Amino acid sequence: MKRLISILVFVLCTILTGWAQAGSDSIKQGLNVFLDQWHLDAAQSKLSEYIGAMSANGVFLGTDPAEYWTVPEFDSFCRPYFERKSTWTFKAVSRNIYLSKDAGIAWFDELLMTRMGLCRGSGVISKQGNRWLIEQYVLSPTIPNDLMKNVTRMKGVEDTILMMKSIFDKYGLKGTMIIYDPHTNRYFGHNPALWDSAYLPASTFKIPNSLIGLETGVVDTAVVFKWDGKKRSLPQWERDLTLREAFSVSCVPCFQEVARKIGPERMREYLVRLQYGQMDVNSSDIDVFWLEGNSGITPRQQVGFLQRLHDGKLPLKQSTMAAVKSIILIEKTQDYSLCGKTGWAIRNGRNYGWFVGYIESGSNVYYLATLVMPKNQEKPSDFAIARKTVTMEILRFLSVVP
Repeated sequence: MKRLISILVFVLCTILTGWAQAGSDSIKQGLNVFLDQWHLDAAQSKLSEYIGAMSANGVFLGTDPAEYWTVPEFDSFCRPYFERKSTWTFKAVSRNIYLSKDAGIAWFDELLMTRMGLCRGSGVISKQGNRWLIEQYVLSPTIPNDLMKNVTRMKGVEDTILMMKSIFDKYGLKGTMIIYDPHTNRYFGHNPALWDSAYLPASTFKIPNSLIGLETGVVDTAVVFKWDGKKRSLPQWERDLTLREAFSVSCVPCFQEVARKIGPERMREYLVRLQYGQMDVNSSDIDVFWLEGNSGITPRQQVGFLQRLHDGKLPLKQSTMAAVKSIILIEKTQDYSLCGKTGWAIRNGRNYGWFVGYIESGSNVYYLATLVMPKNQEKPSDFAIARKTVTMEILRFLSVVP
């Protein structure tokens, strides 16, 4: 009797498994037809059917890193191609489909013959009511292993550009960054279209201001800027400060005092000698010309000026340059030394910030200027810390610093 029951249970399980397998195969067959039709709708320029096969919350990821589209965005991308009957033809060479236990979700991968050659598509489909809808589709080119090194080399520059942009985007910033490597005599970075556009130097001007003040003797390295007891914009300015301390906390009143002592005539003379941008200096703006008005310096000019300072090639005493190079040191580790200065200016109601400097790593020196502008001008304070953060994150991505 027990043997008979065991046989019956085995037979029943076999039948149920067969039915389940048959049901699963039927669903997969239907999904094969669904995906083939979806690709055919694209080839035949049937936009409503093509987009209609995707979930309202679906996404399409194309072959370019920037091609991440929600369904409304993908609709907008597709529409011009579909309207002029200039779409794409994808034909499946092979396809694998897998089902969740409740057969309500499917995921798949497929090899496709396309005008880009052999590509791989993959994605997720979910059953919503009586319909299957695409939740995600990812299109990727296939690259034979033997060609990978060549492809990696070919797209290395583009990958670097995209990574830099993604770092700016992560912090809600737009702007530019220029890096100069004297060993290769190469400029590289983010958004080179802005490298030769001039902006107010803001507090980055404290570097040439310190140089000129020391060179003319209006201050020395032992100077102490006395606080007059009046309230200032920042509490860290409300005390007596040495030159190094004033530079570190970016004390505007301290360096305005230096500029007034230098005077407009000597200031103009030295700025020309230093080849420091195009500064508009006169008696009425001697203590604000770097913060407002028509003065300007480009990111590329910032880098050139910093290189001449580092290399001791400014037309100044070596002792002056050595003193300022010591003052602008921000960080020194076993792996690198970072020198530089931040700046923050407002022009035409729009905020922008600088981080300029150079980094010594081993036997290499890299000169850099980062200019950032918050995408949301209503929250400008959010970008103050990000000026340096973005710079360091990009330098780490480029393996300049660990």
